[in-house]
Amino acid sequence: MSVVSEDWPAFIKQHFTKDVPFLKYMEISVDATGPGRAAISLPLKPEYGNSYGIAHGGIAALLVDTAAGVALRTLKLTIVTVELSVSYFAPLPLEGRVRAEATMMHRGRRILHAEIAVLAPDGTIAAMGRAIYAVTGEDTGDYKKD
Repeated sequence: MSVVSEDWPAFIKQHFTKDVPFLKYMEISVDATGPGRAAISLPLKPEYGNSYGIAHGGIAALLVDTAAGVALRTLKLTIVTVELSVSYFAPLPLEGRVRAEATMMHRGRRILHAEIAVLAPDGTIAAMGRAIYAVTGEDTGDYKKD
């Protein structure tokens, strides 16, 4: 089934909110999309804790990759992650919602760059990320489910 959408960022928001099993499992919500940008959030849980009683750094890294991926998929392209970097500034508690905001910084023919802010529930910048993705094709919205 080929999907035709006049508002591709809205289609991507709906797709990642309802159709991606991993995001559903992690309870990630896609809060906003626009061309080359996205905001997502995730409920923080005690299960994400490390031995210091704060969220494991992998939670911020997950949000960096996911927010950037959603933002870049709004460009109607299929992509794969090439590289991620995450700088940590403040701990994430184990309650409330953490938010990640991604923006495309550069669009080449084959490579896309994004910058991502991870915000603690109180709005503090907990981490910043940079992500590089390779373009693998055009996104038609035709996602096969086996």
